[in-house]
Amino acid sequence: MITAHDLIADPIGCYPADTVACFDPTQGGLPRRSLDDARCRTFLERLAQAGAGGVLIAASTGHGHLRTVDELAAWFRVAAEAELGDTLKMALLRPEDGIEANRRLLDLLAELEYRVIFVRPGNNLEHDTSPAEIAENMRPVVFAAAERNLAVGVYSIPDVSGLPMPVETVVDLLQGRGGDHLTAVKVTEADYDESTLQFLQSKPLAKLKIVQGWDPHLARALQDGPRFDDQGRQRCGVTSGPMSFAVFQYVHIFQAADAGDWEEVALAQQAVTALFVSMQDDPKKFADLQRAKYIMGLGHPLSAEVSSEQVERVFAALEGLARKEDQKRLADSLDLMGDGPFHERLANLGS
Repeated sequence: MITAHDLIADPIGCYPADTVACFDPTQGGLPRRSLDDARCRTFLERLAQAGAGGVLIAASTGHGHLRTVDELAAWFRVAAEAELGDTLKMALLRPEDGIEANRRLLDLLAELEYRVIFVRPGNNLEHDTSPAEIAENMRPVVFAAAERNLAVGVYSIPDVSGLPMPVETVVDLLQGRGGDHLTAVKVTEADYDESTLQFLQSKPLAKLKIVQGWDPHLARALQDGPRFDDQGRQRCGVTSGPMSFAVFQYVHIFQAADAGDWEEVALAQQAVTALFVSMQDDPKKFADLQRAKYIMGLGHPLSAEVSSEQVERVFAALEGLARKEDQKRLADSLDLMGDGPFHERLANLGS
């Protein structure tokens, strides 16, 4: 099992290539649903069995940004009960919750043997906040995690935070208190050249793993990764929301990348992107993956409903894929639980 010390000492060599930004299985009804503990454990275990290198709890895929601090703590505890083998447990924290709440969560996460703690810019910042001010917003959580000897990732997701995390912010964090524990930068932004590429090109960040979060950019990131490491190692990975519903396809993509088969990487990525787009109402906004969560039998969103029209858009994309092998891997992934409301339909596509 990779330790936090391993990750801090050698981020590029030790950080997992593929981490799932995990769905939060839900139960109950509106106005607010609760976590389905048993289904959460089963879901995580099946992701690990399928080959996921890591699981990130409380990311946007699972509507973690909408949950209260107490709900996050409960989710962290339930996830820690899953039998994950060598799959790493990671968690996302939020500056706007305040440092005292985050210290309590960090104590819990250290006790539960999570390895990596991510933090994004707080969603209470103004749009004209400077890079240095964003760093000061994030630094208390970074430092508190370092005090507990946890590896730290930082996360740009302007769809949630309201503003991106600039390269200058990460350089500032790296040079400040707790910066020696920084391991990875997760980038979930629509413009690759103005986000992921900028982090790869930054010399002060050369030791950090750059983790793609806007999935349609993954094939390009994997090709760019070795070019930005002085030893030619794979500098890029993924922390993927779509991997929650496409785990077998992502395992296949990384196998193809390891073999240097970039044509296959691109073709397999196109199939994932087709499903991603089918859940995207605005091309500049991240897809609403809660629709896939419902198809998988993991429940409706925390505070909303998935419509039949939204479901059929996803199936139209799946059924319209040109390559049967992509269709099978994606259908099998969406049928990971084996008992969801569309089990028979998915099983037929996967046969």
